[in-house]
Amino acid sequence: MKRQIWGVILLLLGILVLLQVIEVFNFGLAFWPVVLLLIGVVIIWESLSFGWTSWVLLGLGLWVGAIGLFSILKNAEIVAIGGGDIARYGWPLILVAIGLSILLGDRFKGKHSCWSGRDAENDGWKKCSKFGHIGDLYHGRAPWILDTDQEFHHGIGDVVIDLTTAEIRPGLHRILVKVGMGEVIVRVPGGVSLDIQAAVRIGELRLFEDERSGISGLNLTRVVEVDGAEATLQIEALLGIGEMEILYLPALAGVVK
Repeated sequence: MKRQIWGVILLLLGILVLLQVIEVFNFGLAFWPVVLLLIGVVIIWESLSFGWTSWVLLGLGLWVGAIGLFSILKNAEIVAIGGGDIARYGWPLILVAIGLSILLGDRFKGKHSCWSGRDAENDGWKKCSKFGHIGDLYHGRAPWILDTDQEFHHGIGDVVIDLTTAEIRPGLHRILVKVGMGEVIVRVPGGVSLDIQAAVRIGELRLFEDERSGISGLNLTRVVEVDGAEATLQIEALLGIGEMEILYLPALAGVVK
């Protein structure tokens, strides 16, 4: 569904730009305003996926998108206010929102919860989730035990998920890392089988030796099957805007860095 929606959006934009180029009608479309508008839409889309933790990200997306939108509208002579006016008056409000979030304790405090349940295939399962707003998240700085599914949701900031410091129990472990904006590093150990899916909307993505950069969605996958491995890590890492790197560190498995 997401691919279909973005396909329709880009198709319509292309048609409008073509009509403008052949001078059928001036829609006020220019390269950078359109790019800002699309970036704003991407940020808003990502912010909505974080639920109640998304207010700063949502505000940022609305501001960036409004800069592009009002630039287009002014170029088309529809409104008198341009993107420069939105940029000048909007960014202080973003700083205020970020400052309030930090003062209210979001920077270093995240919600962490674990729960158990059952499904049709397994006798039982357990899952842990950690949620954060703004700031840095480092999971795995000290030795820990990986015996449950793990989910990490973060709004804005740097995120490090270090699986090389974990004592990984036998079985299948699902790990979800979802970040709105920032830099994401995931360190995976050797000795276990891996099924990795990584995606970045806008920015750079490095999965082992593969690298992608740009906009409109970056996706990489990797499967590593280890003979005799008792554990399998199924990792899904998603980033809206920024840089993501997934490192394979078989020599450092279980060692604190």
